[in-house]
Amino acid sequence: MVEHDLAKVGVAGSTPVSRSIFISSHKSISNLLLYCKLLNPLRYALTLLLLLYIFVSSLNAAETIELKSRYKVESNLVTLKTLGISDSDTTVIKLRGDRSRWSIPAFKMAAKLKEIGYICKKPKSSMILFELMSQKSFPALEAILRKRYEEMYPTLKIESIKVEPTGSAMQNFTYKPTCSVRVPQKLLKKESGTFTVKCDKRRYYFRYYVDGYIKVYKANHQIKKDKIIAPNAVSVEHIPFKGFYTPPITGEVEGRYIAKLNIATDDVLTQANSRPLPAVLKMSRVKCIYKEGTVTIELDATALKSGDIGDIITLKRDDGKVLRGEVVERGLVELR
Repeated sequence: MVEHDLAKVGVAGSTPVSRSIFISSHKSISNLLLYCKLLNPLRYALTLLLLLYIFVSSLNAAETIELKSRYKVESNLVTLKTLGISDSDTTVIKLRGDRSRWSIPAFKMAAKLKEIGYICKKPKSSMILFELMSQKSFPALEAILRKRYEEMYPTLKIESIKVEPTGSAMQNFTYKPTCSVRVPQKLLKKESGTFTVKCDKRRYYFRYYVDGYIKVYKANHQIKKDKIIAPNAVSVEHIPFKGFYTPPITGEVEGRYIAKLNIATDDVLTQANSRPLPAVLKMSRVKCIYKEGTVTIELDATALKSGDIGDIITLKRDDGKVLRGEVVERGLVELR
């Protein structure tokens, strides 16, 4: 495509042309430009256009990818195949070999990929987590965790539980009935964590992940404190299980629960902001009984305080006299 006219070496022609053009990161193009000095103006211009086209095409050829926040690896070598970019085993980065989890800054991964011709979009997370893939399953431990979670969350539908050892040296671990599994109650507030297994005076550490959906009640509008939760005040939703600081309400809610706190719209009803309807509700009319030997006196009064069975509350008679009594059943108070 390029001819060399030796008779015109060093001749620029009648049309002035630029003598120096710099194109970064393309040494081969720079070398070709040296030969352009031997061309006449027309051929020189055509060659520059051709080189510019090749340069722009090479930029467009660079593939743009998006990094995830978590990857599973089979070894400490992160390859293009590991990142899901291609089937190539080209190593992008080498991780420390004495670990099973690594957190690598996203900008560092982007720089490594750029070196081999891949441009990364800005990742959603500033750190990328790499976890050593477990080659062994632990069904007994998974069953124990499933039972613990289902006891705490009756409406939780678990799709899968993954249990992995915290180090590659534990791949030979075998669970025995004599082993004890310790899963703290506070750990069940989250969908993942680390628990211990003790076997023959030795402790083993495992990570786990719970995937599933849980049935919850969400407030359709603001529910004020001490108000009974009406049927139209909440709606049922099945949301991904992500853990709760306080267990959600699982039983039938409508008309059976009262707000302990002000509940905002779309808030999940939990044991922290709701509680079962008390046996006696504040400012409600209740039946009172007074027993003296074989004599029983009945009267009506207004409760000045809410109370469950066994609680001592104050009441007010219709004539204004204040009484005290124990809640013995729903709507019934025995005077003291």
